[in-house]
Amino acid sequence: MRNYTGMMMKNLIFAGFAVAVGLLAMPAAMAVNEGTAVGVNPDAVARINTGDRVLIAGSGISVGETLVTGPRGQVQIIFADDTHMVVGPNSALRIETYLMRNNGTAEKLAVNALAGSFRFITGRSPKPAYQINTPTAAIAVRGTEFDILVTPTDTRVMLYEGALQLCSSGADCEQVTQRCEVGLSSARQADLFTRNDPKRPPLADGFYYAHFQSPLMGEFRVNGAAQCLKNPSAAAPAESIGPTFSPDDEPTTGRQTGGTNGQTQTGNTRTTGT
Repeated sequence: MRNYTGMMMKNLIFAGFAVAVGLLAMPAAMAVNEGTAVGVNPDAVARINTGDRVLIAGSGISVGETLVTGPRGQVQIIFADDTHMVVGPNSALRIETYLMRNNGTAEKLAVNALAGSFRFITGRSPKPAYQINTPTAAIAVRGTEFDILVTPTDTRVMLYEGALQLCSSGADCEQVTQRCEVGLSSARQADLFTRNDPKRPPLADGFYYAHFQSPLMGEFRVNGAAQCLKNPSAAAPAESIGPTFSPDDEPTTGRQTGGTNGQTQTGNTRTTGT
């Protein structure tokens, strides 16, 4: 009887150890999801190591994954702290760090925008928690709604609300604090283009979602974003460096149909100060 009891205890200890090892060895894709893809257009995957996972509406997003979209792809994400993020067409973004506190806010949310177009709307976490990096810039967020455009040679941001700091790889920094201002960062230098700067409209014209908000659910839209495409005194935008879109592409209310499986998405327009 004593030998039988001893064997049972050994088996229980071994089983517990095996479970613990199994949990530690679980891949990142099996981890608790830090965010949820609430709207997905086809041609979007989450990539980790050498494997791709096709994203659909309702898919979880985890640390360590790189979100990659094709020409018609798009992912709208809500994180656990109510941060909203959009990964636009032909874009790639990696979730680097997401540390949550017990009160539902993030201690740190760090992403690496590798290429393409993005929209970022902060949630309820302390502003120093947010960190956005690109190949040519580091962005510190101060309670902000803004768009990002990452090209092979530079990073551009256009502010809608709040403030942010844009620093080049060479640690040259600019403070972006006014609505419609555009910051540009190359590997060595950061520059700021104010609302009345004649050089700003061609730079602003490259921001995809300032032109084209209709694919977005209501809570991912910014009211009046298209007004940032031109200077206040200009009758028309300066020469375009990006695609041209119809004004009808930016409704501010209503329903839109999109996402996987023809899903209909409904939302209210997010409003900001002017």
